[in-house]
Amino acid sequence: MRYPEAPVRPEHNEVGGLVFDDPYQWLEEDDGEGVAAWQKAQDELARSYVHGWPHHEALAARVGDLVEQMDARNLVVPVRYGPRWFRGRIPDGRELMVFETADAPTGPWRMVIDLNEMSAGTPLRMSPHPSPDGRLLAYSLDAGGQELPALKVIEIDTGKVLLDGVPQQRPGLVAWLPDGSGFFYMANESGAAALRWRLFFHRLGQPAPTEPEPLDIPHMFAIPKISRDGRWAMLQVDHLRPRPHFIARLDEPWEWREFITDAEHLYKGVLVDGSYVAVTTAGAPRGRLVRIPLDSPGDPATWTELVPGGDAVLTGVTLVGDRLVLGELVDTVSRIRILSLDGADLGEVPLPGQGSVSSIAQGVVALGVMDQVVGCEDAITFGYTSYTQSPTVYHYELESGTLTALQGSGHTLTGLVTTRVWATSADGTRVPCTLVHRADLDRSRPQPTLIQGYGGFNIAVLASYLGPLAAFVEAGGIYAHAHVRGGGEFGLQWWEGGRLHAKQNTFDDLYAIAERLIADGVTTPDRLAIQGASNGGLLTAAAVTQRPELWRTVVCGAPKLDLMRVARDPVGTAATLSEYGNPNDPADAPVLMAYSPYHNVKSGTAYPAILLDAGANDPRCPAWHSRKFAARTQAATTASHPILLRVWSDAGHGGTNWSTIVQQQSFWLAFVMRELGLTA
Repeated sequence: MRYPEAPVRPEHNEVGGLVFDDPYQWLEEDDGEGVAAWQKAQDELARSYVHGWPHHEALAARVGDLVEQMDARNLVVPVRYGPRWFRGRIPDGRELMVFETADAPTGPWRMVIDLNEMSAGTPLRMSPHPSPDGRLLAYSLDAGGQELPALKVIEIDTGKVLLDGVPQQRPGLVAWLPDGSGFFYMANESGAAALRWRLFFHRLGQPAPTEPEPLDIPHMFAIPKISRDGRWAMLQVDHLRPRPHFIARLDEPWEWREFITDAEHLYKGVLVDGSYVAVTTAGAPRGRLVRIPLDSPGDPATWTELVPGGDAVLTGVTLVGDRLVLGELVDTVSRIRILSLDGADLGEVPLPGQGSVSSIAQGVVALGVMDQVVGCEDAITFGYTSYTQSPTVYHYELESGTLTALQGSGHTLTGLVTTRVWATSADGTRVPCTLVHRADLDRSRPQPTLIQGYGGFNIAVLASYLGPLAAFVEAGGIYAHAHVRGGGEFGLQWWEGGRLHAKQNTFDDLYAIAERLIADGVTTPDRLAIQGASNGGLLTAAAVTQRPELWRTVVCGAPKLDLMRVARDPVGTAATLSEYGNPNDPADAPVLMAYSPYHNVKSGTAYPAILLDAGANDPRCPAWHSRKFAARTQAATTASHPILLRVWSDAGHGGTNWSTIVQQQSFWLAFVMRELGLTA
């Protein structure tokens, strides 16, 4: 294949005490000389190749049908504030979200904000934060996926604007006072050279604040929370290993003090009657539930254990009236238990099957940030999905035990079987993988197989409806869901075993799974594909540079691929340092260099087919990572397999409008199916 020419311009860098060549550093600048023209030529080549597959249009149509069947536009779990319920959805025929309110979780719904009317052609994203009484709405509005939102406040009934922006950058994560008179929010100080999140408080009717709360926040990420009775405010720091680092009694004037400063363990909970009830890994690597008095922080002798640690991974706790709702994972399957305030077991929520529960209606639980359910005074709402059941939003009344489906098509994929296999990684750790395929598939011979993996940031990627991937399975492919280390599926040790200096374990886990599938006759290297996005894009790119012979096709979505130059992007740096390490640290630099995909491309290597899929507006994993890697692998490979780069002009860290999301799914699936010899 003839690729657009990428001149080699010798550059030498020194980072963390390491000196290395960087021949494609010129591709880092979006507005650099020749970069736009080169990227456009790469885009045209990628589109021509994928769209030239005779089955592309049929596959795109099938992906569109599958997405419509799963009703994914409407799958935002509704939340109650005061007497009102709120939800977001994307109406049929529209691209962007509308935000609605109703007096009951079943509707009828009326419009509060329609992003389609506000967009003026620019894709918009919205993070809504209704006040506890349901009268007001604070929302951050981001354009084009650049993650530079503006913060606004309106009266819901009248639409009157009460706040039209603040002077800080990237404001969000609003925590309202119970009476709606003001709120805390996080923001980056205006003009700051690097991301440094500070806490601000805005009193409605007064000018927007210019000075932050007097806190030296010891982490790049923090979330404010306020107790239900309005007596306490808390600042939870660290999105990966959260802890309530600061607390304040909300008297006038309030004073902040340190609360739980232990940065080694996870503390994730709720304020309940003068105490903090939390899931913690202190004393239990998969979590235990404890009550911590607010007036005696730092002394475990004063804590009361409500639920001891065990085999289940405790994912979080929610306060619902006078009861606690505890989220758990049992061998990657969700379980929801109801407890009294003193920890007594009051029963389980009856789930539809062996699947996953999430507050975003998808099979993903970020153990540091996300709760599995959303609670109100007497009920919970949550999303449920499995490999074969489309995501569905449920409402569960604790008193009556009534489970009601609120949203979702209820679509089920039939004629499929699901099996679990285990592989042994390089260090002896057993790693699971779930296979999904047609029941009538001939398993007596190797079949085209697609492995997906993530393995990072303490995120548990659980059973989730196949959706577009069903097209691959219907065509005779085997889908393999790899639960590699670095994720949160099996608790703190599973995460720690695949991050920082142990990151190689994540890659070794993937190789062990691939080798197990090959040894079992499930597939062969020339019929094996891997795909991952974000951290999963790093996973697949590392796999293609470390073990190119294992794969026939590799898709790297929204990846970060040059780990020695991440410091040039503030958002990328903030998301990278705590999980991968700091390239400027001489202790971390050799570890990062050992697997940084861009630096491990070797000339004269027969690389498999590779698709690099990036967003032009992505601040977390900017497109320059994909540009540099594409140029280097195109120049290095000795194989005839295509190495393609696709940069989506209207996408950030993922698509910002509905049509782009569907097109992205169709595009990479078409690439994989073409390379593996499947037809739509």
